[in-house]
Amino acid sequence: MKIKAATFDIGGVLYSDDVFKRAIHKALNSLGAKVSDEDFEKVYQEHLKSQNGSLRSKLCLTFLGSLDRKAELLERTNDFWLFESSDAYSDGLPEIIKLKNAGIKVGLIANQPASIVDTLKRDGYFELLDFVGISAIVGLEKPALDFFKLAVEKLGYPAQEVVHIGNRIDNDVIPAKSIRMRTIWLRRGEANPNPTDSDLKEADLTIETLTGVAEQVFNL
Repeated sequence: MKIKAATFDIGGVLYSDDVFKRAIHKALNSLGAKVSDEDFEKVYQEHLKSQNGSLRSKLCLTFLGSLDRKAELLERTNDFWLFESSDAYSDGLPEIIKLKNAGIKVGLIANQPASIVDTLKRDGYFELLDFVGISAIVGLEKPALDFFKLAVEKLGYPAQEVVHIGNRIDNDVIPAKSIRMRTIWLRRGEANPNPTDSDLKEADLTIETLTGVAEQVFNL
């Protein structure tokens, strides 16, 4: 069955995850946590290895002492969560253009603030998109299956004819597979640096870069 549409995550896929990492660290310190680079990196790396639960919740509990401040932390993080053009990976836009030129619809499924829309417009992505699935706008967050179902519905094809490309097994690959989407796991950004054999078998395809992904989508 040929792929008719592709959805992409943003952080770690189209733009560097370091932007969020810097933003939430700065937000923690602005809320009085005074988190050293070393302490922050320790918790961050532990999360990457476990890929279990919400990084935002873990950081909030560890450094602010209670999940009661999570909303405050997220609001403050959004103030600092701003992408520069230099934060975009160079391999994303050319591959999306190839997909569009081949008649493949393209969408986003991403946990991002609403401000990312201006970034996408500035960097030439927005005009290429058939569905803009931004958590702050649609009111859904990955790994909620309804988020993926919404994308499939808006793109107008059966789930089996839509491929999702993301860098998290838990937030991207598993929920997409659960609704019968095809999946590509991109191992960069917040991807688990030490995947198990089981992790490596989860997605239909595992890649290290987006370069060439359009051709790989055509051949799924």
